[in-house]
Amino acid sequence: MEAQVNLNSEIGRLRAVVLHRPGPELEQMTPSTIHQALYSDLLNTRQAQQEYRQLESVLSQVCTPFYIDELLVETLRKSPEARVFVQRRIQESARAAGIEGELSAMEAEDLAATLVSGRMGTSFNPLYNLYFTRDIGVCFNGHSMPAHMATRVRSREILITDTIYRFHPFFTRNASHVNPWENVSACTRLEGGDFQVAAPDVFVIGQGARSNRNGVDAFIDLKRKESALFYVITQELPFEPESFIHLDMVFTFLSRTHVMAYKPLVLDRNHYATRLLKVENGVVRETVFDTVLDALHSLGYDYTPVYCGGGDALYADREQWHSGANFFAFAPGKIMGYGRNLRTIEALSKAGFDVVPAWDVVDGKAKVETENESRQVVYTLESSELVRGGGGCRCMTMPLCREDLSNL
Repeated sequence: MEAQVNLNSEIGRLRAVVLHRPGPELEQMTPSTIHQALYSDLLNTRQAQQEYRQLESVLSQVCTPFYIDELLVETLRKSPEARVFVQRRIQESARAAGIEGELSAMEAEDLAATLVSGRMGTSFNPLYNLYFTRDIGVCFNGHSMPAHMATRVRSREILITDTIYRFHPFFTRNASHVNPWENVSACTRLEGGDFQVAAPDVFVIGQGARSNRNGVDAFIDLKRKESALFYVITQELPFEPESFIHLDMVFTFLSRTHVMAYKPLVLDRNHYATRLLKVENGVVRETVFDTVLDALHSLGYDYTPVYCGGGDALYADREQWHSGANFFAFAPGKIMGYGRNLRTIEALSKAGFDVVPAWDVVDGKAKVETENESRQVVYTLESSELVRGGGGCRCMTMPLCREDLSNL
């Protein structure tokens, strides 16, 4: 099967994914730009790149990894329309930097490097967050949709994503690109870390610091043009602390039977509302539930939660801070996450997941399991630097294509 945009679950076997290896953009961060860059500390770039090898090694045995900077170069090289599109969008910044003519004369490789690394000056800040490719694009069903970011510092990442989705042959061959954001209010926000595909017609979306109900409504307006019946479960999130930035920092799908959850927010009673929106023939009907799992149960989907931090309140807080609930499934029951979150990994082991260090895959001591669905495995990444960027394995992956679960 030739991979094309197709995503109807969070756990189907992965066929294609977009990554970005941490690069020279991180070297340009300084103490004075940390908070503007949405970080809380400076990263050691070389160490981050070493740690990233674990993610790449596992995924390269599973699927076709695409790199967003390479996709951008290919797009700019092959499509004159893409160059025009990009240059029009960045014209004002280029003029302010006095490089408008220089930008037009650049080869595709140099233009792409300028957009990513920001080497032309302050009007083109480096894209410090680009290795979190999840945030900037959403694929669902047969569609690819750029996100709509809450922070201006990430707007050029959306330009890059939108350009690739509009003009790269991988996306144009099945006309996957959609963009519902061109005529919405300025306060509309929806980021990829808040968007999860539970089933072909069931979506779970977080509402908090980075995504809001306006963003949910824009998605619904788009989706109901093609679907007579679908469901959206929304989960309110705290605006602080920063570790609750997206839904996938507190809730992720692991298998047909298990989810990972930060219990105090996702499963305990609190004032953060869970709503089920049934959209039928264009009409939205809303029902309030106690938890996301209750809402999923009402639709016929039952999951057993595994608790971040093992359910212990102290360790739940400590490990959630370090992306302890942020797991990425590349096949049913085959997941990746940070090994530093020991209580969470222990909870997964008790739930029946074999624990395999990702470095064993890098070193050739272990192969990645995808075929045997009865065996559940968590591949653990060692990390002291990547984790300091504020995200985990789901944050670092933008899936483009998964096999439908009915085919597994």
